[in-house]
Amino acid sequence: MKLSVTLIIALSITSSIPASGQQKQRLQKSWIKTAVYSLPGNEKLQDTLYTRYTFHKGDAYISFYPGWNGSPNTWSADGDQLTIGFTTWSIEALTDSTLTISQAGFRRMVFYAEDYLARDTAHLVRIGEFNNEPLYKANKYITPRYKKTEFRAFIEKDLEGYNIKKANYFAVSFIISKTGAVEDIRVIKGITEGFDASVIGQLKKTSGSWTPATFQGKPIQSQLIFDIKYLDSIVK
Repeated sequence: MKLSVTLIIALSITSSIPASGQQKQRLQKSWIKTAVYSLPGNEKLQDTLYTRYTFHKGDAYISFYPGWNGSPNTWSADGDQLTIGFTTWSIEALTDSTLTISQAGFRRMVFYAEDYLARDTAHLVRIGEFNNEPLYKANKYITPRYKKTEFRAFIEKDLEGYNIKKANYFAVSFIISKTGAVEDIRVIKGITEGFDASVIGQLKKTSGSWTPATFQGKPIQSQLIFDIKYLDSIVK
């Protein structure tokens, strides 16, 4: 009886993994992590870190911010083995909207396709209007995306000269239009006039380099918050 149940489960998992060519094609999209389990006990972890895996034909990105990608990695899929950089995972399940990968004795991660999550009205948060059109709050499910890499490094590249050694906080809001333009930049919490102006100038340079947020496949305008946190420096 126990053998039969195990066989049924194994067949069920195997049947949800497509053939190699189809598998690679299905993987080529953005996947947002929705659950993490510790193995071998399969205990669900209280994990709140945003993590997104994006697979393109040539590169893969592991990102911890909704609005932009991290550094590119190589990736390959061979049978039920998915390798990203130097790390290999077993693909337990793969459909058009879900992906489950694991490492024996370590961890299991469950993902949903970003385009699937961006069709859910529960994830659409309207915060007002801009230019006589609805304006929505960007979040981890519905967000614009910077087309280039290293967005944070680009914004902060001229800030080292300010040599901030005490705890401080900077925040700015901006809108990404339906065409990917940066509009309505507003400093929420500034540091100095020059510091604030530097960030605003860099943000303006990214205009046109964004893919707008979409809901149910249609572009929408959305508001992003970008912040920088400084901790007290340790002086020896």
